[in-house]
Amino acid sequence: MFHTVDGLRGIAAIGVAMLHMRILFPTVWYLRGGYLAVDLFFCLSGFVLAEAYSARLDAGFPLSVFVRKRLLRLWPLYALGLTIGAFMTILRIAFGYDSPASLISFIPALFYVPWDGPLGELYPLNFPAWSLFYELVVNILMVVIWRRLDNRTLMTLIGLSGIGLVVSAFMWGSLNAGFSWGGAGVATARVGFSFFLGILLWRMKPAPSHLGAWVPAVLLAVALMVDGAGVPRAVTDLVNVMVVFPVIVWLGAVTRPHGISLLFFEAIGAASYALYTIHMPMLRLLAMFISKVMHIPLDTVPYAVCLAILAGLLTLAWFLNRIDITVRARLDDFLKKGVQQPAGNRAPV
Repeated sequence: MFHTVDGLRGIAAIGVAMLHMRILFPTVWYLRGGYLAVDLFFCLSGFVLAEAYSARLDAGFPLSVFVRKRLLRLWPLYALGLTIGAFMTILRIAFGYDSPASLISFIPALFYVPWDGPLGELYPLNFPAWSLFYELVVNILMVVIWRRLDNRTLMTLIGLSGIGLVVSAFMWGSLNAGFSWGGAGVATARVGFSFFLGILLWRMKPAPSHLGAWVPAVLLAVALMVDGAGVPRAVTDLVNVMVVFPVIVWLGAVTRPHGISLLFFEAIGAASYALYTIHMPMLRLLAMFISKVMHIPLDTVPYAVCLAILAGLLTLAWFLNRIDITVRARLDDFLKKGVQQPAGNRAPV
């Protein structure tokens, strides 16, 4: 239904991947505000989950069933990203670059339990997973308070989070924080503001428009690229998150791609979540291979090669999404059979 929204999610995921690629490959041109894609993810999540679950939550949808469905949706690719990160760490241990203690966070992380990495990371083996932790927490909070989540309460939550957002932006100099324990306050403000704003936007019932779907897509790309020379980064970030992104989400909800544009939006939208969950451990694995095995300095890797790596990751993510759909369907069937099987039909223990 919301194909433009899917495309926006794909563009945002590419922006995050380019930003993190820059950490390892200095020749890469990147979107200066790529980290703000997380705020867009939160806003889109609030909008889409309100659309998908509002009627069921109004009817008393059980929290346990909701949590099972969300875990089923998020966990397989999340676990894959952690596993790739663990594999890369095992190789680093084997070559003497890391100690075995680097793997200690793996088991807790599989259960979404955050850790404390060398830089305070919640998820040292795949640090972008921090946003998935906050995503799951705010999803559960939404269900718990849904019956009391009228528009006044929604506006209060958005307002309080907005104050925290402004304070955080000027304290940190930007909104590029949240992956560590030290940035927990920033992360809470980011997810609280954008997620509940997404629900509010859904309640405003946007009507279809004749605008092209590329309008919000281009607007998003420009918003993530803007450097804001002469303007404090905190101000640029706040304008994007509090003004520009809500407009983009609204336009994404009211526009529809057609023809080749529809195919493109569907493709990058399908790859978006897998790209987000695997890109960092895969990039670190590739960087280690290039520098330690091929003995090529990372700051000399041509820009064209970096683009080819990004294209390869995007293609891999698309295939992983197809596999993930099958895996989730089978897991869902298995869990349903386990729940629905009458006690008398179960094998004795």
